[in-house]
Amino acid sequence: MVQPTKGDYLNSAQQKKLPVSAYFGYGAGQVGGQILRDTPALILPIYMTTVLGLDPAIGALVILIAKIWVVIADPIAGVISDKTNTRWGRRRPFILAGGLIAAVSFLMLFFVPDIKDQALFIYMTAIYLLLNTGYSMFSVPYLTMASEMSDDANERTTILSFRNAALAVGLLVGGALAPEIISRAIQDYGQTAQQAYEWMALVVGSVIMLSTLWVFFGTRGARGTPADEITLPLLEQIKTAWANKPFVTLITANIVQYISAGIGYAGGLFFFAYAMGFGAQSFSVIAIWIVVICFSSIAAMPILVWAAKRWGKMPVYKWCLFLYAICIQFYWLADKDSMWIVWLIAGGIGFLNGGFILMSFSVLTDTINYDRIKSGISREGALSSVYSAVDKVGNALGSAVFLVFLSFIGFVESTDGSMAPQSDSVNTWIAFAYILVPAILHLSSILVLNRYKLEDYKKQPK
Repeated sequence: MVQPTKGDYLNSAQQKKLPVSAYFGYGAGQVGGQILRDTPALILPIYMTTVLGLDPAIGALVILIAKIWVVIADPIAGVISDKTNTRWGRRRPFILAGGLIAAVSFLMLFFVPDIKDQALFIYMTAIYLLLNTGYSMFSVPYLTMASEMSDDANERTTILSFRNAALAVGLLVGGALAPEIISRAIQDYGQTAQQAYEWMALVVGSVIMLSTLWVFFGTRGARGTPADEITLPLLEQIKTAWANKPFVTLITANIVQYISAGIGYAGGLFFFAYAMGFGAQSFSVIAIWIVVICFSSIAAMPILVWAAKRWGKMPVYKWCLFLYAICIQFYWLADKDSMWIVWLIAGGIGFLNGGFILMSFSVLTDTINYDRIKSGISREGALSSVYSAVDKVGNALGSAVFLVFLSFIGFVESTDGSMAPQSDSVNTWIAFAYILVPAILHLSSILVLNRYKLEDYKKQPK
């Protein structure tokens, strides 16, 4: 067994820095990854309920079935990529294949044949399953690469800052451009709602493909670790992850945060369309809202990297979560005549959301890197797969809970893309679910993170 030392763990002075092109190459992958993570979460619920005419509870089932599958798919992707050796490395071939499969599936998700009822449910579930399979093949090896590209904890934070900047770009494309395409296609070009979603899928799907190709070719010269002959079965890998107390603490807090995020993504268009009364204009409103979030997040990266070096990753992580929960409460003061409040909130969300996402992934690479040094076994993929599955399942649970909640409060669906009128009580409950519940969940996750003690794992094993 490899005996870790402080020098092994930090190793900040010995390793040669990576070229900036490798930072950009790695970051580029998150553009497509963020689209695959966020765009279905943002748009699929309202597409299924206002264009396909599915009951919100049925739409929730489509999402849950596909996302529960990733509990299996993500660990499999991690273990297989851990054991693979190719001329292109052990991660990059999976990133390429998975990204392309997911991109094609994204197109098929919105190019729906003329079917209804049970056949429609089966089609949407099957395609969303395929998309999430490709996303697992892409995202787990991609996430794992960050812990392998450098042994320097500070450089890993820098690498992930490029990823977070690209995250903002992906959110711009998938969260701002996508709804704007839908809005313009309907309002300016007279397209039907179905045609508008198809145009959106063509543009956004192409970006996913380009992002996949960029990360594959852009990281070809980056450092990696070879597959280790010492491997463990899948259940043993997961058991190992469970034995890592800081890792378990981190993902426990994360699943609470991701449920909150799932509610936010699924509820965004519903909140602006119904609770704030924008109706069909909500696509344009949310596009501007996401643009503000993205630019705020990008601008925040240097400040957040500096803050993490100055005060530590975990304190910055917790403060971002706390201030985020406070920030979104100002939605209660906003209406159609005071949109400047919404834009200020968006700026705060971009800064704070970018902060706790960056710190979360940076802390993750610390726990993964140390596990490799401590055990002498390369099982980064297995650990990353658990983290990735928590992300996806947490978001899915949040989306499903929101959709089931809509069905419970009596939301009225439609089939022509229109925003069917809802009762005042439905609009009020949408606001409650969108504003208060995520805040409570984020604050709860801070209590979990208080148990995170990485220093316990810096001790020499007996």
